[in-house]
Amino acid sequence: MEKKVGILKKWFAGIDFGMVVITISLLCIGLVMVASASSYHALFYYDDSNYFFNRQLIFAVAGLFAMFGIATFDYRKLKKWSYIAFIFSAILLLLVITPLGVTRNGAKRWLGFGSFQLQPSEIMKPVLVLAIATYLSKNISKLKNVKTYIIPAVFILLVILLMYLQKHMSGMLVLVIGGISVIFFSGIKLKKRFIILGCILVVAAAFGFVYAEPFRLQRIFSFMNPEQDLQGGNWQAAQSLYAIGSGGLFGRGLGQSRQKYLWLPEAQNDFIFSVLGEELGFIGTITVLGLFAYFIFKGYKTAITCKDLFGSLVAAGITTIFATQIIVNIAVVTCSMPVTGMPLPFFSYGGTSLFINLCSMGIVLSISKNCEKM
Repeated sequence: MEKKVGILKKWFAGIDFGMVVITISLLCIGLVMVASASSYHALFYYDDSNYFFNRQLIFAVAGLFAMFGIATFDYRKLKKWSYIAFIFSAILLLLVITPLGVTRNGAKRWLGFGSFQLQPSEIMKPVLVLAIATYLSKNISKLKNVKTYIIPAVFILLVILLMYLQKHMSGMLVLVIGGISVIFFSGIKLKKRFIILGCILVVAAAFGFVYAEPFRLQRIFSFMNPEQDLQGGNWQAAQSLYAIGSGGLFGRGLGQSRQKYLWLPEAQNDFIFSVLGEELGFIGTITVLGLFAYFIFKGYKTAITCKDLFGSLVAAGITTIFATQIIVNIAVVTCSMPVTGMPLPFFSYGGTSLFINLCSMGIVLSISKNCEKM
């Protein structure tokens, strides 16, 4: 028994247990909110009020085992597999647009193998970070040369193309920001003309995505005119504000949301934070936002204090992906930006997303063991 305890201490020596606590705290609160937000929807459509919660719980438990398992390994060994993982993930993204792809709510973003379904874009999030970080860390002596960043740029452009074929703009946004963040944290020094050119290309690509699908343009017009079309384009935004606004200071009480009774579409998914605001009020939302802020702080602290470039870049990229999803989701549910499908990490219902998020945290925890203690 003592020998097993000694092995466990060796495996987890130096791990950032503060990050472990904050991750599990967010996960537990998220599970409670999934149970509450999805209960009526699950009862109405599946005759089981715990349908979504039970499925989410399975992925949460599996994800926790994966997180702690990955945390015990040396993250630097991931370099060997990062390129292969990137190619594999790219193939999965390509398969989505084939007959293997599964359509939900008008979006084709999943792969179906019998009763099992997964979302390849979620897998690509940490994999893209790992691939770019691997290349840059292997070419550390050439980072002052702008040409060194051509390959990472190709990785990002390939992902943009694949996400465009899926018509998955929100996923593309997260992946591009995550990939660029790795390049930024590597210390790249660009001349002003390159920065201006890059900004122009990003804006042009954004306009291209918007005009490629009429519904995206409609969402922008709806956002600019929030008091119009409340039965159409502004329905979700209006119901989200009704939920958050009716929560007051302390909320209606856990499980007492009214908007989840099929008034608020995707209550257990992208708009779960609205239900949280309604049930737990201003105090509850501020508490959760504080936990997320501390979570992001711990992630970037790991990136800054890591002793090697690869670990620093991976921690920074993964943390940026989490931060982007959190910020965009909160902005959408509070009507601070046009509606787009962006899950809230550890909260929104989705097995692939939750499992990959916890695996990503396993990588960050492994990196935290090689950080300077402050």
